[in-house]
Amino acid sequence: MNRPLLPPALALRIGLAARALPGDGLRRLMPVLVEVLGLPLTERKLKELSFARLRSAGNGEFASTPRAILLRALGYLRGEIEPRIVDAPPPMPQPYRHGDMPGSLRVAVVCRSGERIDGSFSTARSLLIYHVSRQEIRLIDHRPVAANGGTAGDTPRDAARLAVLGDCQLLYARTLSNRSSASLMRAGIHPVATPEGGEARARLAEFQEILRGQPAPWLLRAMGEGPRAAPEQPTRPNAAVAGSSPAAPACAASAESATSSAPARQPALA
Repeated sequence: MNRPLLPPALALRIGLAARALPGDGLRRLMPVLVEVLGLPLTERKLKELSFARLRSAGNGEFASTPRAILLRALGYLRGEIEPRIVDAPPPMPQPYRHGDMPGSLRVAVVCRSGERIDGSFSTARSLLIYHVSRQEIRLIDHRPVAANGGTAGDTPRDAARLAVLGDCQLLYARTLSNRSSASLMRAGIHPVATPEGGEARARLAEFQEILRGQPAPWLLRAMGEGPRAAPEQPTRPNAAVAGSSPAAPACAASAESATSSAPARQPALA
C-alpha cells in the first residue's frame, strides 16, 4: 500500500496556511516550501521555518503579502495556531420586505464560513446579501451560485455570479482580480477587496461610517437621496445584469486592466 505524501496533520496545516494567503494560495505556497525546506516536508522542518525565509523565497513570491497575513500563514505551518476543522454554517437571513429600509444599499459579500469575508469572487459558490443603511445592517438573503455557469464561449467567467447580483450596488470579497472588478463595474456594482478578510458585519459597520459622513454622489443616488435618484428595486435573486446602474463607480477607468489576473486594489467609496 502506498503511503500518503504528507501525514494528514501536516497536509491540514499546509492547507490552512494556503487558505490564509491571498490568491491561489496552495499553488503559490507549495513551490516555496519545497525550495526552502526540501522534500520530504516534515513537522520539524515546518516548525523551523522563519518569517524571513518564507517572505524572501520563490523570488519574493510573498514579498508584497501583508505582514499580518503572512504571519498567520506561518502560524498554521508551525502548528502555533490551532486549526478549525469545521466551518460555521451560513447564517439565517432576517425577514425583509420592499421598502423596509429607506436610504439603504444592497451589499453582497463573498463568504465561505459563517459571516466572514473569506473568499475570492471568481470561485464563490454562495453570496450573502445585506441591506445597509446609516442605522442598520440586515442580512436578507443567502444566494447559491451555479457551479457550471459562466465559462463557455464568450460568456464572462463570472457570469454565473453576476447573474445573482442584479439588484446589488456593492460587493465585498477577500480577493478580486482586475478581470472580475471590471466585470462588476460594467454591471454597475462597486467592487471592494479586503485582503485581510474579517467579520462581514465589522466591515459593513466601517462602510456605515462612510454613509454617515459625506458619501460620494453615486452612493447618495443609490440610496435614493441624490439627484435623479431611482426608487429602490425589490429583491430579485435571479435577476439578469443589465448595463450600468446609478451605482456605477467613478473609478470605472480601471477597466483597462480587465484582462489582468493581478489582485485588484480596494476602490475608494467616498
